[in-house]
Amino acid sequence: MNIKICTPVIGKTLEEFLFNLEKTQNISDFVEFRVDYISNLSLKDIEIIKSNTNKASIFTCRSRTEGGYFNGSEDNRIHILQSAIGVFDYVDIELATIERHQFNRNDKTKLIISYHDFKETPSYWDMQSIILKMNSFKPDILKIATHVAHDYEVGKIYRLLTNKPKNENRIVIGMGETGKMTRILGPLLGSYLTYAATSWGESAPGQLMFSKMKQIYENMSS
Repeated sequence: MNIKICTPVIGKTLEEFLFNLEKTQNISDFVEFRVDYISNLSLKDIEIIKSNTNKASIFTCRSRTEGGYFNGSEDNRIHILQSAIGVFDYVDIELATIERHQFNRNDKTKLIISYHDFKETPSYWDMQSIILKMNSFKPDILKIATHVAHDYEVGKIYRLLTNKPKNENRIVIGMGETGKMTRILGPLLGSYLTYAATSWGESAPGQLMFSKMKQIYENMSS
């Protein structure tokens, strides 16, 4: 069972971030860099992070409107995201950002276009409309993460996976306590990857611990 479990790396300072990166890479083969956590982030910091990376990596600098913590200007955030393209394996950019700004692509980096809703899970057809917008920008992977408050909303998450075209890569996640099961079952239904927390980093509500997720999948395989 080849399931990708991606683990976030966070830190308020570059030193803390690098410490958490080292610890996380010791146990995980796939990491997500939430560099928006780092105060006063600079382009030099990005180079240092890359030089300390030895696993597959997703780079993102999340906007505050989609749950991020970046404290610089929007122009600076865009510049940082562009600088990561061609350097990291994946770069995750929000749909709202890519609608306003043009980015130069590079074959070395897969583009993830993401949409987050921390308040609710929109209707299935509203999410399909969002996916249609995403696909107009030709992402390598699209990601939808929504807050799941009720059990019936879990079905909308699964439906986005079971009805996806075979040649389309989707990451679909239900956030929050009620959405936890989507993090486990998502990859079994076709989600490109799932996310799990470690002792050194958690980046969204409802993330299970990496060790627990790994054990669950190992038990399914045995």
